[in-house]
Amino acid sequence: MSTLKTNTPPTSAPLAVSEPNLPAPRASILLVDDQPARLLSYEAVLLGLGVQCVRALSGAQALERLLEQEFAAILLDVHMPEMDGFEVARLVREHPRMERTPIIFVTAVNVSELDRLKGYELGAIDYIAVPVVPEILRSKVAVLVELHQRRGQLKALNAALSTARAQIDDEHQKALAERDAQLQAIFEHPTDLTAVLKAERDASGQIVDWIYVGANRNATALLDLPREQVLGRRMSEIVPDRAAKASEQCTHVLTTGEIVRYESRFADRDLVVTLFAAGRECVISSVQDVTEQRRLQAALEDTDRRKDEFLAMLAHELRNPVAPIATAAEVLSRLVPHENQQTLVGIIQRQAVHLGRLLDDLLDVARITQGRIELKREVVDVSACIQLAIETAEPLIRSKAHRLTVTQTLGTIYVLADKLRLGQCMANVLVNAAKYTPDGGEICIRSYADGQHVVVEFQDNGIGIAPEFLPRIFDLFAQAERGLDRSQGGLGVGLTVCKQIVEMHGGTVVASSPGWDRGSTFALRIPIAERPMVAAAAAPRQPDSLLRVLIVDDNRDAADSLAMLLQFEGRQTLCAYSGEAALQQVATFEPQLVLLDIGLPGLDGYEVARRLKADFPKLRVIALSGYGQVEDRQRSAAAGFDAHLVKPVDLDALKRALTAV
Repeated sequence: MSTLKTNTPPTSAPLAVSEPNLPAPRASILLVDDQPARLLSYEAVLLGLGVQCVRALSGAQALERLLEQEFAAILLDVHMPEMDGFEVARLVREHPRMERTPIIFVTAVNVSELDRLKGYELGAIDYIAVPVVPEILRSKVAVLVELHQRRGQLKALNAALSTARAQIDDEHQKALAERDAQLQAIFEHPTDLTAVLKAERDASGQIVDWIYVGANRNATALLDLPREQVLGRRMSEIVPDRAAKASEQCTHVLTTGEIVRYESRFADRDLVVTLFAAGRECVISSVQDVTEQRRLQAALEDTDRRKDEFLAMLAHELRNPVAPIATAAEVLSRLVPHENQQTLVGIIQRQAVHLGRLLDDLLDVARITQGRIELKREVVDVSACIQLAIETAEPLIRSKAHRLTVTQTLGTIYVLADKLRLGQCMANVLVNAAKYTPDGGEICIRSYADGQHVVVEFQDNGIGIAPEFLPRIFDLFAQAERGLDRSQGGLGVGLTVCKQIVEMHGGTVVASSPGWDRGSTFALRIPIAERPMVAAAAAPRQPDSLLRVLIVDDNRDAADSLAMLLQFEGRQTLCAYSGEAALQQVATFEPQLVLLDIGLPGLDGYEVARRLKADFPKLRVIALSGYGQVEDRQRSAAAGFDAHLVKPVDLDALKRALTAV
């Protein structure tokens, strides 16, 4: 028995269709003969094939059966009364549904070659002679049955493929419609301005202009034209004043494939334009209107500038009353004899120092945000920086009866650092520990070498740090929740300053705490520097001779209190309360040093310094100012000042300035 195979071409559609696995329906064979005995014999021969045999005793009856159902094959007797087999075959072939039904002619007489040719022309596929050989009949019918079943399966498969293809086409159309809707939504972006430009070329292929082939509502609104008056028109017609430059940029983008982004201004709007190629002939001009962002940015920058100016002015204005308070407290400490009075003077001194630190914090905010902290590095012993921190925090530690323990390595550890800044950094951490450690608590400072770094740890048994606050402990103005009394004070700046300074030294600072009421630890890591070379011993200084100091300040309290303090130091002083008075008195008083306030009314300190230096080149002039930022010191140096002291003046800094003179 032969087998008929069919090949189905593969499909790339996303929906796979496989050949049906259902059993093929039972095939029917039409047996046509006017002798019933032959029909019975044919049925017996085909019994084992599992086919359904349908009988017809005449040609007319055969045609009726063919109209009623479909057959896998027709076994047709040639010689029948009334309508012979040839006529039946002709009528079958003329019917559209039955034209492909295979016909096997059966004949009991010898047929001529002409008759065979006639049968083949009518669609017969074979001839079988009577008596029929069962094996031959079964094999021929079996092939036709299998062919019929395969044809049915192929038909079912084609129907399934057709259904699947229709489904795929439907889904594809839906996907295309969805994509088009998405692209249209993107094109009609609520804020972006988008236009599509197509190159217009001359006969030689050179780009001569660009034509608008697409523009969203925002783009046409900016152009102040309806869409129908934009599409199809040249760029040189729509924006003639900028068409040449824009055309050059579009041509560059199309020919190179690069993305070009630039800023522009059109119709009083600030725009950011992005050009990129779309295909071989088009460029897309995606534009973002950043007018409002620029306005907000300018407003923020102006606000930030005003904030810095306000903080600097506030610090300056607050320094003016703090300076005479601090100076007067220093004078009183030398005058009052009783212990109770000394206690009151100590309170004034400590609070004046505290106010000065708050003013420094205010100014450090501007310095940090603008990156204007300046370091003056030298190789120093790290223990000297620790000592500066202890001296700064000592009044607070003493007032709260803390027990301070300092543990250091036996050997000296050097760092390349700004001694004062690093000391300030450590002081911020130590003051912070003292603030948040209850009275009678313990604070421990430990320093040791760890590889190429020195580690300085500040550990306390205070209120600790909540885990959720640890990641923000060094943020600007960050402070843990406290009561309404704000008993600990501070601006939330000290630790931010500390982190900034340590990182500028190439180090790190880390905070840790087991939690609330379990203390905290701050660890500073600074790179170790090489040991400095030992310098030759300097010759001992001779005792200072009597020094005449002219103090110039429009704040009489500040000038008079500073004069009294310098008199206790053995100096001869004279006060002038304006720039004009200072210029008049310098010739008669013949000072060796002038302490000159910069912020004088009328003739300011800069102009006074320039005139003094012009008339008395060797005269030393020191600036007194509430402003102490880098640009303030640079400006005072340019005006001729020999040094710059920030109010309230630190007594040690003042002594160093006097010694330098």
